[in-house]
This record gives sequence, structure tokens and C-alpha cells, in this order.
Amino acid sequence: TMTQYFGDEVAAARSAEETAALRAMPPGHALEQLNGLNVGAGLRSMHPGLLGVDPQRSTSALGGRRPRSSSGMLAHVRGWASRLPFRAASIDFIVAVHVLEQEPDPVATVRHWLDVVKPGGGVGIVVPDWRYTRNARGDRHPWGHRWNPTPALLRSLHARHWADAATLEHIDTYRFKLSFDVVLRKHGTFIPFDERAFDDRPTGHDLYCRGAFLGE
Repeated sequence: TMTQYFGDEVAAARSAEETAALRAMPPGHALEQLNGLNVGAGLRSMHPGLLGVDPQRSTSALGGRRPRSSSGMLAHVRGWASRLPFRAASIDFIVAVHVLEQEPDPVATVRHWLDVVKPGGGVGIVVPDWRYTRNARGDRHPWGHRWNPTPALLRSLHARHWADAATLEHIDTYRFKLSFDVVLRKHGTFIPFDERAFDDRPTGHDLYCRGAFLGE
């Protein structure tokens, strides 16, 4: 049952994955207005407005354990998917395309992502469907799969572990069998960054009058 794509199918499948994951954006806002993370960026930027997070920026530090084609990896920030270097409720949305299947504890990793995003923010996930790719039980590769995702399993994980924090907004929405999408929407009302708050900051004169001025 192994599924493979060739030629134009490859670009179509990748586009479907990325379009589905980007639905994690808070609705009604352009991506350029938001602070979004591309976790496990690798070579897939998806959009220049996304901040790429990955363990490495090139293959040179990996001992050749990734394909040579990944020598131009797009990470802006080095970090692990399960330990993102961002405080709670500080990011508008997260996309993670072909990353979560590499996590030994996907339940805890998704809980961590939901902690990092703001209320009303989203987490867009794409993982392989193991029935059409490979069984992780026999995967010995250090960057390989560590569990066997299916849409049914992800629905179950949401019901058991994530439903208190997020709504399952989308799942398994495109026609390609190799992988499937999941979008989780964190409970709460989304409040975007407002640059107009700059106008509310006190001036140097204000600080002086309040007795809070630093300097002679």
C-alpha cells in the first residue's frame, strides 16, 4: 500500500499540505500581521513571514545524517519541537509539516505548542499516514518516524488529551493519501499585536514628572 508521487503530483501534494497547515492562522488576519512559527522548517519556508525553528541550520553539524539537498535549511532559530524557546501565549500560530511523527511523545509536544500559542491561535499539523508510508515499529533512523499516525488516532488523541485546550477545527481534508492535516484552535479570544500601543508609552518628560526617570 506504499504511496508515491511523481512529477507534478509532488508539487500538488506539497501545496495541499502547506495550504491546509496555514489554516491554523487566526481568521481575519493576513499572515504578514501575525507572529507565526514554522516548526521543523527544514527546506519548507511556506511563507517569508514565518519564523523557522529547527535543530540545525545546515547539514554540516549533523554528521551527514540528512540529505545533501537540505544544506540550505531555513531555520532562523535553533530549537527542538518539544522545547520551543518562546514563553507561554506569545505566538499567534504554529505550523509543523512532517515533524510531529519524529517526536517520541507527540501528546506532550502538542500540549507544549498549545501552551505557546495565544488564546484563539492555532496549531496546523501535517503528518504521514503510516498505512501509505511505513511502519515506525521498524524505523531505526535517528531522524525517522517514532509512532504511527492515522486520522482516527489523531481524533482519539484530541478527545483524550487536547480537547480541554483546543477545538479540532480540521482533519484529513485533502485528497492525497501520503499524509493528512490537523488544525487545532486554542480556546479563547484572539488578540493580535497592536502597534498603536506604542502611542501609549510615556515620554521621557512623563517619566521625569513621575519620578521614574533614569539618568542625571
